[in-house]
Amino acid sequence: MKLYDSIIKTVLDETKKAGVVDITDNAASAWPVNEQSELVMQRDSAFELGGGVNPSVNYTLVSTEHIVSEDGVFLVGPDLSGINSDVAFARIVIIETEEIGESEEAYNAIRDMEFARYHVFPKGYMVRVSSQSNQEQVRISKEAKAKGIDFSAIGKAYIEKYKAIAHVKNVRVIFITKAETVEILKPYAKTADDITKSLTHIYDGLATDCGHCDFKKVCDEVEGMREMHLGMAKKNK
Repeated sequence: MKLYDSIIKTVLDETKKAGVVDITDNAASAWPVNEQSELVMQRDSAFELGGGVNPSVNYTLVSTEHIVSEDGVFLVGPDLSGINSDVAFARIVIIETEEIGESEEAYNAIRDMEFARYHVFPKGYMVRVSSQSNQEQVRISKEAKAKGIDFSAIGKAYIEKYKAIAHVKNVRVIFITKAETVEILKPYAKTADDITKSLTHIYDGLATDCGHCDFKKVCDEVEGMREMHLGMAKKNK
């Protein structure tokens, strides 16, 4: 699957320009997680990521092209220990999968990845996500900051969730707290979301009349999407 590869290249290029740092080994293990989202009251909050007027975004990109050779956590901007007030925030996840092809199994894997995107609940790290705008705001509790919470441990918690999904080989989690870089990469969330929705449309076996398809623009702009769509249509005849 190469559908997200042009966005992945842009993300890797822009984060490299911005001085991305590999922080994978900063934490020995994943940060503890809850079964469900934890409520962190404002009075108990140290600061917010992507809160207030600060830009925020999150999206997930999938490839089979060996772009991500191993699991890793990367950071652009200050880590949580160096933040004392609300800042801009982005969380971008790049996943390398096995060749999942065009099947119900592939469809289920994509759905599971989308589920995981919204279902990691680190302790003292309250996540508020808007699936419509792809915004992600995080409230960090004073207690979690005092205990040394950092992006390396948070990233490993996300990696564990994704690695439990069938066909996922490697996961790279990129956190960004540098406002300029968040602004540069924010617009690509919609394209990534449109690709994912279009894949769901394809695997659901919906109409393939391009003239009446809501995802025609995606097929026109994303290399390989039209071929996948028409290939699935022939398969379902």
